Amino acid sequence: MQPYQLAQEIYDSATPILRIVSLGGKKWRRNDKEQRARTGPWLSANYEVLDRNAWEARHACIYFVAGDDNIIRYTGVSRNGVKHRWREATAIDAETGIKRMRKELHHSQCWQHIEREYKNRPNSTFEVRTMSGFQLAPVLKRLGPPLSGLLVLENDHEGLVSALERWLCNNQSSRLVTWNIAMTRSQNAV
Repeated sequence: MQPYQLAQEIYDSATPILRIVSLGGKKWRRNDKEQRARTGPWLSANYEVLDRNAWEARHACIYFVAGDDNIIRYTGVSRNGVKHRWREATAIDAETGIKRMRKELHHSQCWQHIEREYKNRPNSTFEVRTMSGFQLAPVLKRLGPPLSGLLVLENDHEGLVSALERWLCNNQSSRLVTWNIAMTRSQNAV
């Protein structure tokens, strides 16, 4: 199997936690004193929480973002659970600076890509899935080499998910982790 096909097998085994169904509304910023590029302004997401328990679980995990075409756009890891990466941020109106009543879903590395794709294809949807290191080990065993080689880290869940993230990024292609920049061949060639 090609790397993107192996990644798809893992994605299919992961737990769906969020579905972004549309973007819109007035632009917002994160409520940070410093206004950096990663604080906005951003469009608001209309989204569904598909599995709140998995979203809020605190463990080492890997997560994936795929479009409605099932291509995995991004992968990342967290040692404290995916909600630390895909968070609901306190938001202020980008024009007035007034605090918004609701928090806004956000991921600092993915949001600009989501907005760009949504602008080009307004009906785009995105799904975020996650898998703990404990859940990942049997999937890698089932898939066999080369990914089963990562099982030397089976008892180190943080190490296991990090090793898989690195492998996915090293195998970046037009069908796999196109939004990732760190640890990719294109970044490493610079």
